[in-house]
Amino acid sequence: MSHCLLKTTLAAAVFAAAAFTVSAANPFADVDDSSWAYQAVSQLSDQGVVDGYPDGTFRGDKNVSRYEMSRIIARLMAKENTLNASQKATVDKLAGEYADELKSPGVRVAELEKKTGHINTITELRVQDVPRYDNVYKDSKSKHDELSLRVRLNTIANVNDRTTVYSQLETYMSMNGKDVFQPNKYGYDSNGNRYERNGYGDGDFHMNRLWATYQFGPKQTDFTNRPFGPSKNLIGIGQFPVKMGVTGYTYDGQFKGIVAQFGDYVEGGHLTVAYGRATDINYDYTGPMMRGMKGLGKAILGSDQTKSLVTSLSTQIAQKALAAKGISPSTPGYSTYMKAAAAQAASTVTKTVMSAAQSSSTGSEMIKNIAQTAVGNNLMSPEDAKKLTEKLQSEYGNIADLYNPSNDTLYPMRSQGVEMNWNEDEDVPVAYASYIFRKPQQWEFHAYGMTAVGPVGKICRAYGFAGAYYVTPQWHVQGEFVKNVRRLPLNNERPYSFNYGLHYGTADVLKAGSYELGLDYIYSQAGTYFGGSSNDIVDQYMGHVYKNWKFQGQDMGRTPAYIADKLDAIANGTDSPEKNYGGAKFFLAKASFVPMRGLQIEADYGFNAKDMGGRKMDNMFMLRATAYIK
Repeated sequence: MSHCLLKTTLAAAVFAAAAFTVSAANPFADVDDSSWAYQAVSQLSDQGVVDGYPDGTFRGDKNVSRYEMSRIIARLMAKENTLNASQKATVDKLAGEYADELKSPGVRVAELEKKTGHINTITELRVQDVPRYDNVYKDSKSKHDELSLRVRLNTIANVNDRTTVYSQLETYMSMNGKDVFQPNKYGYDSNGNRYERNGYGDGDFHMNRLWATYQFGPKQTDFTNRPFGPSKNLIGIGQFPVKMGVTGYTYDGQFKGIVAQFGDYVEGGHLTVAYGRATDINYDYTGPMMRGMKGLGKAILGSDQTKSLVTSLSTQIAQKALAAKGISPSTPGYSTYMKAAAAQAASTVTKTVMSAAQSSSTGSEMIKNIAQTAVGNNLMSPEDAKKLTEKLQSEYGNIADLYNPSNDTLYPMRSQGVEMNWNEDEDVPVAYASYIFRKPQQWEFHAYGMTAVGPVGKICRAYGFAGAYYVTPQWHVQGEFVKNVRRLPLNNERPYSFNYGLHYGTADVLKAGSYELGLDYIYSQAGTYFGGSSNDIVDQYMGHVYKNWKFQGQDMGRTPAYIADKLDAIANGTDSPEKNYGGAKFFLAKASFVPMRGLQIEADYGFNAKDMGGRKMDNMFMLRATAYIK
């Protein structure tokens, strides 16, 4: 990254943090951060007990009127379930002293406002600089720099003491004129043509999250000092966030559907079950596995090998046809006769091959039909046809049955019956369940399972385990394991992935000066990355997509590396059962620092990356700064 881009990133982040510092970190202009009363006054403001004066001051040296005191007492009474016995006794005594003032309509309304109808808004500004790869491999890398701003407008509305509505408007803006990557930015029409979805253009806002929850069972009263509503026993509907595991490397995105949670997600154990559609899917990566790759047959028939074969056959046919007419190489003008006869023969051969191809239902059947048709039309001898069949079967036999000649499309999961239309299930239907037990800053354990529903369920059904343990208050270790129980044909395996890491410190955006340093190792076989990760470096290593992959000289467009590399190896005769394609294994170094409350700066570095076949990938550096404005 250039120094200019680094300065731009930091400058934008500091500007955003400055806004946060004024509006959230210090609620009152006349209370200095170094004052002995700062922490207490800030906590009372955060909890809604005191709100200061309209000019933004606290006026700690001013006598409080009985009416103002009664408003404070009313708000404390509204939070009585969060007070200990001594605090309750004090509040009860004050309530008796100010009984007349507490009957005032203004005070009663103030108390009611703290119980219902409270709205919190948090604006999130993220500036990020990261390389974007058209080809991530070191021997042929191609990339550009992406400098972007992401804005998220979050609203949390406590409709009443059981019901909460959450929303998040989101937009991305390029800061250097380059297209900004978003996992679900593009869709595909029924013909496989790629298009940009509404609301995902540069600077366009889209609704990233919108869901409502209802807290059932015994009423929860210990959440009033947090802006996020109840945390125990929830049912919800809408578009809500789902993060798999501790890191979210496998999937960290949104579901659109319903969710039920039993237990408290803040501390202790809770069970979550959800059903809906995963909306943060990288369709360029997942689409070909579900919807196939169109145009491969045309590429094969238009390849140099096929052209050479057609030319050879055409020449033989033309020579035989001219000899039958008594025209020999010694005949005047023979080259002209030969050129015309060869062209006619080539046309006949091509039509015969195409007809045989399109009347077949599988690639293996197509190879057989071409040979039989060629013999039946006297285009080649039975001996030559046998040699041709053996040659084609040896080159394409292990993927031949995945190819549908009628629409010229290769379906990687065709043997399992997966042949989907391009506009079918772009937001993949998914059922998900997890159990998490958490003791904050001590340890946590995750167990989860998920399965795609419908045809995609034949591609993805997985379970996983994850955990973190604090060896000391500063040092903690973490690890995850994910297994896809579906056998995927390209590598003929049921893939798995794992990661583990060692971290020091904890970066808390609400604690100035906090920081975290960590190193993770990630091993992910192709088929265990589900399309939307929490980290842009992880996304590009595990789910790499070639921008313009060419097969047999024909441009096939955006193609996942795990499919493209396999087909290239088959076409080049270098494939073998021992070879493995796609996926990634690499190290990820991470550093986070909170220079002031509300601002977090992060730097990540991916290195020593290889795919499962040992092909080396480029190292990546990413810098981001995120500010939260309340």
